Order: sequence, then structure tokens, then C-alpha cells
Amino acid sequence: MSTGNISFTLQATLLLTLIGLALAASAVATARLLNLRLRWLPRWMRLNWLSDLVLSTNVDQKHIGRRFLVGVANCAAGVLALNVGASLGLIDAQACRWLTLTALVTTGIFYALMRSGLNQRFSDPALTEWQGSSVILFLAWGYLIGGPGRPLALLLLMVILLFSMFTNTPRQLFRACVLAGLSFGSAMACVAWEARAELNAAAMQLVYGCVLLLALSTVSLLIHQMHQLRRQAQVRQQELAEALDRIRDLATHDELTGLINRRRMQELMHTEKHRTVRSGRGFCLAMIDIDHFKRVNDRLGHVAGDEVLARVAGTIAAGLRETDIVARWGGEEFLVMFTDTDEDTAERVLLRIQAALAQTPVTEADPLLRITFSAGVGNHLRDETLTRTIDRADRALYAAKAAGRNRVLHAELPANGAATRVA
Repeated sequence: MSTGNISFTLQATLLLTLIGLALAASAVATARLLNLRLRWLPRWMRLNWLSDLVLSTNVDQKHIGRRFLVGVANCAAGVLALNVGASLGLIDAQACRWLTLTALVTTGIFYALMRSGLNQRFSDPALTEWQGSSVILFLAWGYLIGGPGRPLALLLLMVILLFSMFTNTPRQLFRACVLAGLSFGSAMACVAWEARAELNAAAMQLVYGCVLLLALSTVSLLIHQMHQLRRQAQVRQQELAEALDRIRDLATHDELTGLINRRRMQELMHTEKHRTVRSGRGFCLAMIDIDHFKRVNDRLGHVAGDEVLARVAGTIAAGLRETDIVARWGGEEFLVMFTDTDEDTAERVLLRIQAALAQTPVTEADPLLRITFSAGVGNHLRDETLTRTIDRADRALYAAKAAGRNRVLHAELPANGAATRVA
């Protein structure tokens, strides 16, 4: 085969490779843009196994590898363009071979680091700044030897910088712009010096330098604006998260006492009921009502009444175990769920809380005022609804009030008849 045929074959191969890269990148971009899926293809045709082999089975590593391949595709396009120019005799073939070899070795080093997992030892596993700096230096090198294809290096530089805006920090991008200005400025100065005999060619390098400086300044401004937008988005996201937390807290807690509310307590009781069915353990409920609370409101006012409610709620919560739950059930009533506890143990706990409450000042409006409460406690039966258990505890509570208040009574079992409710 003659030298001319070999040269033509090489040129055709390089051109077809470059066209294939461009078409593949366009297809991937279109699929992402249109959110296309390949689920209609057989599993073996989706090439998932090839992705695992080339990149990694680790999801994070695979994501890093995909970004790396995007950069490699852009670099490969530039290198192939240089080789096409060299094969056409427009570029120094020796310089092009050195650039190609160095680019292949550098790409191989980055790929080896990522495929072996050694990149995880770095503070930035994606090695974004190292890769970006390498690409910028190679583009400046390509500009230096690129001949008539030098504007292509500037185009690829802008593509790389714009892509980096979504992956690099503002400081990294600023350093990348400075490196691009220095490296391309040096390359342009060398090209202008070599073409000093041709005034127009040297002047064009000055024009390219000014355009590059303007483009880098624009990119720096975009970086600053994008950073501000990200910070504003983060602040708004944080504010939204805090607002959702407040809404969630208001939806599940009583604002006055800080205890969970009736709705949340019902959810927790249903959860406990299902848990006891599986474990075979039981729980009991206690209904608590503050004695003579109406007198407090009538004599001291509703502000003092709210203070009493908060102090009583705090005293009850402080006297319970971490696994027990108390809720404000309504008005001056509280409901306590004792997990893995029988009636006798729950009664002892409630009596201890009563004793503590008898020593606790409950309002600044009357420091000598002491508050008591009555309570009814009952075990939850396996085949009983929660509503029925609550009703039995409630009846026991009103029986305690009818018996003189400031006491705890057990709820009667359904078979023995329910306690009489006293208004």
C-alpha cells in the first residue's frame, strides 16, 4: 500500500472517530434532555454489565466515572482534531504525537486512580480541580501547535469552564480561569513571537488574547452570580426545612404544654397496639384530670390557668420513664401510655407524680397554690379496641373524682361491669 493510501486511510479513520464521538455525545445529551429510557430493550442490550466493568459497581464511583468520561470525550475530540490536522500536513506531526502520547498517559493515570478506588483517599474523590487543570494545560498546548485549528482550543476551553461551573467550587473555578489566562496567554505570546515577521498574524494573537480575557472575565462574573444564587437557594431551602419542622411540630404537639397532641397520641397508641400483638407484651393507659381547675381560672384568670397546665404537664412528663408517653388529651385532661407496664406499676408511678406535684408551685400569681389530679388507669386487653380502653380509663377517672379526687383508681374489666361515670 502506498504512502498516500495510508495517509488517506488514517485521515478517514480519524474523521470517522471524531464524527462517532460527536454523534454519541449528541445522542446521550438528547436522551438525558428528553428523559428517554431503554427499558424496552432486552437486559443484555442495555450494557449495564459494560458500565460496571469500565466504571465501577459502586454508585458514587460510577457517577464520578461518568463525569470523567464526559471530560475524556471532549479532550479526545480536541486530540483527534489535532491528529486530523497533522495528517493533512497543517500541524507539526512530531509535536502532535508528543501531545497525544502525553494526553493518553495522563488520562490513563486518572482512570487508574478512579477504577482502583485510590481517588477516595483524596479530599475530592472526583479530582475535579486536577482534571480541569490538566485539560486547560493540554488545550493551551494544543493552541500552541494547532495552526489554523487554534480557535477550536478556545471553544473547548469555554465548554470545559462552563461544565465546571456545575461541578467545581467558586475558588476552584477562579483558579481555573487564572490558569487558563496564564497558559493561553503564554501560548499566544509564543505564537505571536514565531509569527513576528507577519504583522497580521501577530495582531490576530492580540485579538485572540483580548477576546479570551473578555470571555474569562464574563465566566468569572457568571461564577460569582451562580455562587450567589446557590447561597440564596441554600438559605431558602434551610428556611423551608425549618418552616416544615415548625409545621410538623405544630401538627403533632400542643403549643401550650409542649406535649404531643391528641392526634399524635392516637397514632402512637395504634403503633403500640400492633407491637404488643407481635411481642405478646401489654400496655396500659391512664386518664388524668386536674382537680378543681375551673376554680383556678375563675379566681386567678386564664393566664394563670395556662401556667398551671404547663407546670402540671412538665411535672407529669418528668415523672415518667423515657418509654412512657404523655399527651394533652383536651382541656385539663392528659392521657399517659405506659408501655410494658401493668396497672399496679402505673398506679405507683402516678402516686409518685401526685406527691411531687403537691410540692410544686404551679403559678406565680399564687405561689402557695398547690394542685392535685385524679386518674383512672386500665390495662389494654388484647381483643379490645383502643377506644374501649380509653373509655374504661375515663370511667375510672370520674369514679376517682366521685370518690373525693386526688386519687388513682383502676378501670374495671368489661366482664365485671364498667365504672360509673360521674360528671
